[in-house]
Amino acid sequence: MIENDKIKSRRRERQQQICRGAMKIFRVKGFHATSMREIAAASGIGLGNLYHYIRKKEDILFLVQKDVMDRLYDRFDECVKQSKDPVDQLVSVIRELVGLTFTLKEEMLFIYTETKSLDRKYMREILAGETQFVKAFESLIRKGIRQGVFHGEKPDLIANIIVFTLSIYPLRGWSTRRRRSNDELLDALIRFVLKGLGIPDEAIQHKMKQRARKKT
Repeated sequence: MIENDKIKSRRRERQQQICRGAMKIFRVKGFHATSMREIAAASGIGLGNLYHYIRKKEDILFLVQKDVMDRLYDRFDECVKQSKDPVDQLVSVIRELVGLTFTLKEEMLFIYTETKSLDRKYMREILAGETQFVKAFESLIRKGIRQGVFHGEKPDLIANIIVFTLSIYPLRGWSTRRRRSNDELLDALIRFVLKGLGIPDEAIQHKMKQRARKKT
């Protein structure tokens, strides 16, 4: 069992190494114009050994998407465990996940532009993961509605809207960065979501002040 774990860990490390190398080339040449030989060179892995860890370029796209989703899920779970108040949970989730998108901007933009290149099996798995991610937000919203702190008739649609807005930096950062800082973008997004869930202005202001105090 220990040996199997070591092999799996080694395989994950190699796959991550390949993904990092591939992303360097994809940024310059694009996904379709990049060859496996170039990916091997950028990853520091021989072309023959490369095929021990991936079969084709689409495997890299899938691995990048899965890694991003896993990291988003992990942050979501960490935030929810920190408080029992749905408002605090949602604010923390938005803050952490949007902050993560600042770091994963290139990967997320790559995912949005190249997902169409996945084969059916990979596509089904990725879409299933994204569906579960939306349902996690829906569950949080429904809890807030039951407790009377959130207000909304269609939690499933609200959850989808929130998940989409979390990608504003990778998708629209080229525009927002010209006039607004990352903190301003994050504050505006938190206010937008809370306002949409019927949180009073005074309560939103209080939460934002709490957040500002935690940062100092």
